Amino acid sequence: MSFHAVKKARSSALSIIVQKFGGSSLTTTSLRQQAVTHVKKAVDKGTKSIVVVSAQGRLGDPYATDTLLSLIGKGSKNELPDEQQALLLSCGEVISAVVFSHELSKVGISCKVMTGREAQIITDDECRMATIQRVNGKPFFEAFKEVDVVVVTGFQGITHQGKVSTLGRGGSDTTASALACSVEADAVYIYTDVEGVMSGDPTIVDTPTTLESISYDEASHIAYQGAKVIHPNAVEWAKRYKVPMWIGPLTGEIGTWVGIQTEHQTNRAIQSISAIKNLAQIRVSALDYDRIFQIVAEQGISIDLISIHPNEVRFTIEEKDINFVRSVLEGKGFRPEIISHVAKIALIGEGMKGKPGITSTIVTTLAREKIRILQTADSHMTFWILVDERYADEAQRRLHEQFISKAPLILSLQE
Repeated sequence: MSFHAVKKARSSALSIIVQKFGGSSLTTTSLRQQAVTHVKKAVDKGTKSIVVVSAQGRLGDPYATDTLLSLIGKGSKNELPDEQQALLLSCGEVISAVVFSHELSKVGISCKVMTGREAQIITDDECRMATIQRVNGKPFFEAFKEVDVVVVTGFQGITHQGKVSTLGRGGSDTTASALACSVEADAVYIYTDVEGVMSGDPTIVDTPTTLESISYDEASHIAYQGAKVIHPNAVEWAKRYKVPMWIGPLTGEIGTWVGIQTEHQTNRAIQSISAIKNLAQIRVSALDYDRIFQIVAEQGISIDLISIHPNEVRFTIEEKDINFVRSVLEGKGFRPEIISHVAKIALIGEGMKGKPGITSTIVTTLAREKIRILQTADSHMTFWILVDERYADEAQRRLHEQFISKAPLILSLQE
């Protein structure tokens, strides 16, 4: 990712925050009023706010992104040029921004609306799945001379050629984080329909907890390993410019701070456990493993969880790519062994660094449940295990119970 956020010195007396409201938080008048309340609280304290909004609702709702995409019909979206798709998909955020701006005006909040073009959110030249390359704080500092709030369309920007571009799923999170960097915001608040970053999937594990505070690196790893509460690119922007990030529901009663220490800090080795399913493990007996990786990469296939042994290489791919990868490798003279329907479980936490016993506890816990480990890998804050997908949920439950539910919660109170 390329970071080129344009900084502009501002008066220390000017307090600015960024507030992002997801589509599910804007679907009804009641929910929009809750969102307005959060903005008004900031304004009443003398804080300027950049409000980033997503398209309202989800598939089936009139202006949701998926609904707009459905207008061109199944099977025809690939026939519509990316440039036109981006124009279509950007409409949902424009409608959402205008509606929310009107709600703010009704309670006496001075505001204006900016599209990605007016906010000067510059992306690469991909009209779909674009990457933000440059943001500029100047339009906001100028606007704040006249209004207290600027409502910005999330998920969109403009290419170097001036064409509308869209950022892909979770793009509004990234918009909010990047804009927070451009104005040196005090914090960025991501309002969503979940209670923050959880210690585990609440639909799978027993008694998951909301993490009160995690580091940027932990948040980034959690986002990359399957948790959909925040987009990884949003965390990377915040980390690069040290902007505190809060993630939580509209109620604001509970949530997770990213990048700052809270009053209560736990010393758990593992903060969160998640899983990515629909994977396949590829095993190839060969000495020239570098050629194997090159062959797969040339086909545009993403590989993960690589293990290199003296006479064998193992890696994972998405299950949908099995037949293609098998065909390609066999065409080059290799005989891959493929284990389908596997899941990658990630245990994440900075506290595991240098702490003995993590691996043995994982192995013992799963062996007790007769869950076979197909492959492992680890970094300084993440331990990955590959298991049969049928046992992924049970593995998460048992590991969460062992490392989080049963772990002593020792709190370190800051002086």
